[in-house]
Amino acid sequence: MKYLVIDRRVVRNNLKAIKERADGAAIYADLSANACGMGLLEIAKLLRDDGIHAYAVSDPKDAAFLRSNGFTDERLMMLRSTADPEELSELIDLNVICTVGSYDAAVAINGIAESRKTVAEVQLKVDTGLGRYGFLPEETDKMASIFKYMSSLAIIGMFSTYAGSWRSKKLTLQQYEEFNKVLDRLTELGFETGVAHICDSAALFRYEFGRMDAVRVDTALSGRMPGKSVQGLSRVGYIEAGIEEVGWFPKGHRIGGDHGLVTKKPTKIAVLSVGYYHGFGVDRHLGEHNILELLRRRRRKLFVKIGGQRAHVLGEVGLLHTIIDVTHIECAVGDSVILDVDPVNVKGLPIMYL
Repeated sequence: MKYLVIDRRVVRNNLKAIKERADGAAIYADLSANACGMGLLEIAKLLRDDGIHAYAVSDPKDAAFLRSNGFTDERLMMLRSTADPEELSELIDLNVICTVGSYDAAVAINGIAESRKTVAEVQLKVDTGLGRYGFLPEETDKMASIFKYMSSLAIIGMFSTYAGSWRSKKLTLQQYEEFNKVLDRLTELGFETGVAHICDSAALFRYEFGRMDAVRVDTALSGRMPGKSVQGLSRVGYIEAGIEEVGWFPKGHRIGGDHGLVTKKPTKIAVLSVGYYHGFGVDRHLGEHNILELLRRRRRKLFVKIGGQRAHVLGEVGLLHTIIDVTHIECAVGDSVILDVDPVNVKGLPIMYL
């Protein structure tokens, strides 16, 4: 049997570091993508036990799941802007804070709320450079008209999202300043912009600016932020699997097909029924690396651990299997192997919590 293992103690330690860096700012735990693969409900419960009562999601189904599992009083925010009437009706029924990233979305939410004789809580999203959802910074007239004319909307805050806070301080600072200009313009027009937030996991730990009223954290909880490791955070998640087969390959044996590795000496190998389908050897940030980093990564050897000893991967990680070099390691079929993985990449495995 193989599992994705999530150690709650590591998550709690990461949360402690987040609270210290937030320095009094409110914390929104972004639980999108099944809480970065760690398990939506279990991580939400852990966070609630540790004093976090505001969560962000990207799918109405996640909001409904949390509400149906006892998260009735916690603040839930939908990060994705939508004008879909069906989704909006569900979000309003669930008492979720909606994101307004366009005038059409504002009109749609206001209309549904008005028809129900209620007021929907919303936050306005400003696109300062990511290019997904949000008003452009120069569209303050559209934002102002929402404040002014849409009486069935209660605007409780405004936010934006960084495009690459982990790799560019200059770009991040530009976005932060652009967001502040929008807030200043709306304030000058006499509108109360509410809770302002733009700081994400990487910005929280890499820079000293941008805390504002609240911060949104996701990969900081899993300790899996892109770029260099961050002091105070530890990686969450690993696959534990048993060895399926052990054997010897002679010198000159090919591993991995036509373009695979050829053994240079007799080699003792072990077979694991874990592959890139399960998330091992997968780098979701691969497309964001520069050429130099990509070359460095190609030279790095993947490894797993058996009883605390490193065993290097032979050839490429397969779809469902990985072969490792255990020439100098005493091991047998069934012995436990630890494979480091980012939980968000893992699929097809049950989660075991420690």
